[in-house]
Amino acid sequence: MSTGDEVLENKIRRLIYNHILKYPGVSFNTLKDIYELTDSSLRYHLYYLEKNNQIHSGTEKGIRCYFPHPASVTIPQRPQAPLESRRLSPEQERILNAIIRYPGINQKEIVNRTGINRFKVMRNINTLVELKLVKNRKFQNTVYYEYIPDVEMKYRILKGLMIKFLKNEIDEETFLKLKKRLEGGL
Repeated sequence: MSTGDEVLENKIRRLIYNHILKYPGVSFNTLKDIYELTDSSLRYHLYYLEKNNQIHSGTEKGIRCYFPHPASVTIPQRPQAPLESRRLSPEQERILNAIIRYPGINQKEIVNRTGINRFKVMRNINTLVELKLVKNRKFQNTVYYEYIPDVEMKYRILKGLMIKFLKNEIDEETFLKLKKRLEGGL
C-alpha cells in the first residue's frame, strides 16, 4: 500500500478525494459528471483510493456512494459546550462511536453495528444532533451522519478506544490510526 501523500499525488485523484471529503456520500455518477471522466478512469481512481484506505464505499438502493475512510480524515479542533453539560447515555455513546468510526454511516448501518433498535437509534441521534455532536446530511432519501468533535470528547473517545483495544475488541492498527487521528487535533 502507498502512503496517503503518494496516493494523492495524482491531480485528478486528489480532486476526487477532496470532493468526497467535502461531500460524503457522493455517488459515482455525480463524480463522473463533475470531473467529466470515463467510467473506467473514475473506477480506477476510486478503486485506488479505496485500496489505500483513503475512502470507503457502500450501496444504497443500487447506488454506490463514497465516503472518507475514518483513518484518512484529520479532526479539526472546535470549541463547544463543556462535556459536563451534555452527559451521554450508554446507547448514545455506542451510536456516537459508530458514527465516529464510520463517517457517513446511515441509520440502518447504525442499527446493524450497535444492535440498538431503530426507534431508539432515531431518538438518540436526534439528541446527538441537538447537542451538536453529530450532523446529518440527506442524500437520495437516506440520511448520513458525521461526528462534530471537541477537545473534551476526544479524550473521552480515546479512553474508550484504549479500553476496546485492551479488551481486544479492536486491533492494534485500527487503534493506532484512530488514536493518531484524534490526537492530531488536540
